[in-house]
Amino acid sequence: MGLGKACMLGEYLHAYTTILHRQASLRYVYVDAFSGPGAHRVRHPESKWSSLLDVALYPLEDREHAEYIRGSPRIALELQFPFTQYVFVETNAARALALEKLTTQYPDLKIAIRKRDCNEYLRDTLVPRSWKQWRGLVFLDPFGMQVPWTTIELLAKTKAIEVFINFPVGMAIQRLLRRDARFSNEQRARIDLYLGSPNWFDVVYQKGTGLFGETVDKAADSNIALTRWYRKRLKGLFGFASSARLVRSSSNHPLYYLIHAGPNATGAKIAEHILRQGEVV
Repeated sequence: MGLGKACMLGEYLHAYTTILHRQASLRYVYVDAFSGPGAHRVRHPESKWSSLLDVALYPLEDREHAEYIRGSPRIALELQFPFTQYVFVETNAARALALEKLTTQYPDLKIAIRKRDCNEYLRDTLVPRSWKQWRGLVFLDPFGMQVPWTTIELLAKTKAIEVFINFPVGMAIQRLLRRDARFSNEQRARIDLYLGSPNWFDVVYQKGTGLFGETVDKAADSNIALTRWYRKRLKGLFGFASSARLVRSSSNHPLYYLIHAGPNATGAKIAEHILRQGEVV
């Protein structure tokens, strides 16, 4: 299965900051647009403990199989060469409160917690800053289609920001792509907004001729075709876009593709090396 998402991100952040810390005139910011609590509890495969509700049902020794894994915020904070500034964006109050603890756990780092919609923060606060002496890396890891193409365009226009994007083609997107290709105007508008173009329809669906005239069928490889199309559009915006790395669930179901895009050839080469250590398109 290769490297996990957190490990891939960590490898790239290490390389990114190792290069930039040598350039004394530059400052650099890391933005985690969907931060979560900073750490996640996972269950040991042999344990029956799976939620807080199970605390009363199973003995302590079973619950002690649970372990904490570092979320993307902690991975970014524990780099050998830290970023000049960290911004963690999280709308959930409980998760934001957990993130606040990071400011005391890492007192030597400049950390800001922003309890607001990530698109508003990126559009109104991050992008308008002067980028002459700054560089940035934005991690976009939503659960669904919360980041429209207009936000991606704004980040690319800075010519100083790189992105790691979770493209949820196996989760949120496929749930909307009906086999019969019948969409309401509202449904099509939602997909258009996320992908930034109505041309996705011709990528996903194939026209043919049947007994009753013209037919429209969903392509068997629609996931791959749509991901390649999206990646090509990212390359057009940023200048460089990596191969798309497939991330699967524990049951081997395709979830999403992780893609790096940016304006820098060196960063693109490093990201490509990291992401190609698994299934790519």
